[in-house]
Amino acid sequence: MAENETNIRCLLIRSRLQQGYQLSEFGMKNLQHVLTDWFPRGVYADLTDDTASVDITVRRDSISNKSVLEVVFKRADGNTIKCANYSEDGLLGKTCSYYEAKKTKYDGKEDGYDRRLVYYSGESSSR
Repeated sequence: MAENETNIRCLLIRSRLQQGYQLSEFGMKNLQHVLTDWFPRGVYADLTDDTASVDITVRRDSISNKSVLEVVFKRADGNTIKCANYSEDGLLGKTCSYYEAKKTKYDGKEDGYDRRLVYYSGESSSR
C-alpha cells in the first residue's frame, strides 16, 4: 500500500477461485460485487500501515455451502503479514468512509488472479 502527499493509499487485490471450485454466472457476478463493493470496506480495519496487497482464494465452505474468502495480507516485498478468512455474509453492510469506490478499477488478469486496484483517501496515519 502506498501513501503519497495527498494521503491516498492504493491496495492491490488479487483474487481467484480455488482449483475445482466453480460458480454460476450469477455467482460470479455476485462475487465481483462483493470484491468491489463490500470487501474493500470490510477489510479496511485489518490493514496494517505496510499492507501493499491481498491475495484472495475463494472457496466453498463445507458447512454453510457459501463462499469463503481466504485472504493473505502482503507487504510490498511480497512477504506475508497475516492470513484471515471472511465470509460473504460477514462483509455485507460494512462501511468505510475512506474507501473510494468510484476510483476502484479492474486491472486485468495475471498469473491466474483477477487484479483490482482499490483506493482509500483521507485516512489518518494512525488506525
